[in-house]
Amino acid sequence: MESQENGRQEITGKLSEARTCLNLFNEILDGPGDAEQKREQLLEYCRAQELEESSMWARLALYRQQEPAGLLPGKEQYCLFEYKQQRLRQRILELIGKLPGATLGDFTALLSFRKQFLERLEYVSELLLYFFLEREKGLWRESEDSSVYTTYFNHKLFREFNMINEIINASGSIKALQAEYESRLLDQALDEEVAV
Repeated sequence: MESQENGRQEITGKLSEARTCLNLFNEILDGPGDAEQKREQLLEYCRAQELEESSMWARLALYRQQEPAGLLPGKEQYCLFEYKQQRLRQRILELIGKLPGATLGDFTALLSFRKQFLERLEYVSELLLYFFLEREKGLWRESEDSSVYTTYFNHKLFREFNMINEIINASGSIKALQAEYESRLLDQALDEEVAV
């Protein structure tokens, strides 16, 4: 009897969450307000549900493509390396305690570089999404040839890795890599990088 009640509560909760999500998507797509207000609504929902903003972009696109059926369970994307990452992260946590004091500075510099690099890759990926959406937002497809997007992404990544390679060849140390990479990213941020 108790398991039946728990099952009912779980189903009711999922239906309520789907209804909330539907209302949010309708508000974003057709509701009043500017883009900043709509994004704030999305971020508020993401915080409450502990979701990443980009996962909601995927759900919104799926909703536009398949209407409410796109919100059904089983449509989420999963990390291909989740199990391996969990084991790797457990090992990293274990090994931090075994680091000699002299290497902790390099380790924190490496962590800082990793964070900046991942943020930069996320930004470049979002530029790609923006480029795609700006070009394809009309009533018909701009072109059936999507290689312009893959070529753009390839070019952006090549430039990023080339910059890292230049820094490494110039200094070689982890701290120098982190400091110079941060400096170059700051220059790019102030330079207002063009999306195309």
